[in-house]
Amino acid sequence: MAISTLALLFIAFAAALGACDPSTCTFTHSPNATSQNYPGSPSLNTTAIYPYNISALSDVPIATICTSPTGNRTAELACARTYIDAIDEQLAFLYARRLGYAAVAGASKFATNTSLNDPSRNDVVAAGMAAKVLKYGATEAAGKVMGGEGCMIYAALEYEVETIQQDCDSTFTVDVERVCD
Repeated sequence: MAISTLALLFIAFAAALGACDPSTCTFTHSPNATSQNYPGSPSLNTTAIYPYNISALSDVPIATICTSPTGNRTAELACARTYIDAIDEQLAFLYARRLGYAAVAGASKFATNTSLNDPSRNDVVAAGMAAKVLKYGATEAAGKVMGGEGCMIYAALEYEVETIQQDCDSTFTVDVERVCD
């Protein structure tokens, strides 16, 4: 009888070792979007040439810079594409930085057994982004798309799940519903 009790204790101990305890999970921060890895950083060794200092958001000129005094639409299009490419570089950096914070939030939620997906918080984020984008001259609808209805929250939640799977529990799954059009 003592052997079977000991065997059961051993099996229980072994199972406990194999399971991931969220409170003891070690989260590894993303090395992306660092102080050395930013748009325009010399450490990137890029050959890209941008029309302004892309390491400073305040240096982004307004779109009227591409208005041709002669009405040359081909030149305006080329100019607009050059600036869009530079802004996309900045957005990519900022989004990578944002995903790093989303991973921290996801690890914290995982460690406290809190649901990763909180629809009421998602609504607050989408509404907040709508207000921010509206403040800077775009439309509320564009802000809602950026904020959540257009998948930013979905992508962040997917990133949180992937990070938890990589750092804490490879079997961790959460159904993240994509509600964007």
